[in-house]
Amino acid sequence: MQVSDIMTSKVITINETQSLLEVRELMANNNLRRVPVVNDIGVLKGIVTDGDVSRSAPSDASTLSKYEANYLMGKLKVKDIMKKAVVTVKANDAIETVAYLLYKNKIGAIPVVDENSKVCGIISDTDVFKVLVDILGYAQNSTKITIDATDKVGVLAELADIFKKRGVNIISIVTREMDGTTREILIRADLTNSMDIIEEIRDAGFNITDISTLKV
Repeated sequence: MQVSDIMTSKVITINETQSLLEVRELMANNNLRRVPVVNDIGVLKGIVTDGDVSRSAPSDASTLSKYEANYLMGKLKVKDIMKKAVVTVKANDAIETVAYLLYKNKIGAIPVVDENSKVCGIISDTDVFKVLVDILGYAQNSTKITIDATDKVGVLAELADIFKKRGVNIISIVTREMDGTTREILIRADLTNSMDIIEEIRDAGFNITDISTLKV
């Protein structure tokens, strides 16, 4: 799956000369947490987040009147508060790349740019979470079996063969390394009429550490 499959294509943008007051109203009216900053031809120049706006706006505890506060925010420009170093992705990048960049940079969204650095979309952590939920099978009734197994070639094939022989469809399989010799395997499947497959897995020598059922 690529970025283009789940990104938001209609992106609200701002330019460097707009005021902080304009940006705050724009973000509030459209429920936005961040807005890309572009020039007259749509090339990405920076990004402004709700945190940037909050830090730059007069405090609610300020003695300034509403008129005075709005005047100051009207004088402050986007170019004065925007972040110029922006993490970006391309439309043909993999979703895994986006997830890694969001995690590594501790950010909530990434602008999508074309080969000319023009903004063509934006992808958020929520977009990635939706894909993750779908991939892991959390959007359907299923049973998750957690197994600790020796990390060796053929383990997944052996487990898959047990499910194949019973005619049970595997919804998803996720693995992670535990200690260098052991790998935790999470298998999600519809076991509505096949719960006895659990004993077959144990009989094959696998250590099942958890069984949980998800009903949606």
